[in-house]
Amino acid sequence: MASNLTIPSSQHHGGQQEPLSVCPWGQVSLIAIIFYITLCSYCRFQRINKLCRQYPYPDRASLARMTNEHAQIIVHNLSSYEFPYFYDLSQRYALFRVGRDHPRLPPPYPIEYEDTEIIFVCLANFAPTSPILHKAIARMNYLHAQYIKSGRILNEDLLYVLYTAMSEPERFMRLYEWRPLFEMELAAIATVWKYVGDLMEINYEAELGKNQWRDAIEFLDDVSTWASKYEEKYMRPTDEVERLGAALMDLLLSAYPKALRPLGYQIVMVLLGARMRHAFRFPEPGIAVSALTYTLLLGRRLFLRYLSLPRFSRAVFVTEPDPKTGRMRHPHYLKEPWYTPATVWWRWGPTAWATWATGGIVPGDNAEMQPEGFLWEDIGPRNKMGRGVEEMAKMEEHVRQRATGKCPFAISSTS
Repeated sequence: MASNLTIPSSQHHGGQQEPLSVCPWGQVSLIAIIFYITLCSYCRFQRINKLCRQYPYPDRASLARMTNEHAQIIVHNLSSYEFPYFYDLSQRYALFRVGRDHPRLPPPYPIEYEDTEIIFVCLANFAPTSPILHKAIARMNYLHAQYIKSGRILNEDLLYVLYTAMSEPERFMRLYEWRPLFEMELAAIATVWKYVGDLMEINYEAELGKNQWRDAIEFLDDVSTWASKYEEKYMRPTDEVERLGAALMDLLLSAYPKALRPLGYQIVMVLLGARMRHAFRFPEPGIAVSALTYTLLLGRRLFLRYLSLPRFSRAVFVTEPDPKTGRMRHPHYLKEPWYTPATVWWRWGPTAWATWATGGIVPGDNAEMQPEGFLWEDIGPRNKMGRGVEEMAKMEEHVRQRATGKCPFAISSTS
């Protein structure tokens, strides 16, 4: 007798249940990841795209009309928003290279290193017509004057300072950051430093054989060619240079915990490059450390490019003058917190705790380091602190009279 009962389909398949519907969370997560990566990529280029629209220098020919004012704005974007920490590191490395080429001068103390870095920061962050920029250049010229007069700093040495300040940001961004510099940005850096060199009264014709250039790129190319010959002449290993290199390396590494210094030393060896290692008689880094260094840098580059939104607030390395006292502060420091404010964050924040745990100096521990900030007459070696006020005032007025926001290459071509 035929049965009218129907057998469930599950019985036809050995009792297996029908597959459940796929959970949508995997798809949602994938869509969210793709959306976030797209958002990061889109936002990453918004600031530079806005600058390109606002200051149109689309090709090489247009760079000939780049003004000091526009160049400073572009460099300020680089140093404060796009690449603040590697731009700062590139300038510190430039100071390291300059120190190598002045073995006849004593190695810098931490305060002198920070003072020089403060001046470099001000050159990038304040407009050509800003009184702060004029004071920074006047103080720099005052501090250089005695060495220039005695022949311990030559015209070629000052030009080499300009070269390192122009070339190191390009190299650092190309090798270590999430994108290389645009041609407009490279031209802006060279324009700023050409303008600074004018105010330092560097004699370009004495070293380069001319005083006129079509644009900032041509100027940078000529200085780079000249710098290669300068390095061949001076970048040779000697006992004196070796001692200077050891002093500079100690200054760099002493800011970090003792347990990390051996690894930090090897990483610095990688970043220095073969030529600098040879000049300082530093050892070659190991293969494992080199691989680790470049792997970390590559990971950082990919993370910033695809997984990190751009910063929306600027990195502050030097503050504006206090309206009442006129003092400026220096929140970031290498070893000693000179001019660093003893605020709750800087004295009790995570960085302060890490510094304290490793035996470092926390802002506010030493009143001699002026946590209240600095005046420009404080900048320089200890025996120059508070001195040169009248001389600096005259130099500042001279700088102010020459200061302009116009194109420096147009100025040099008519001089």
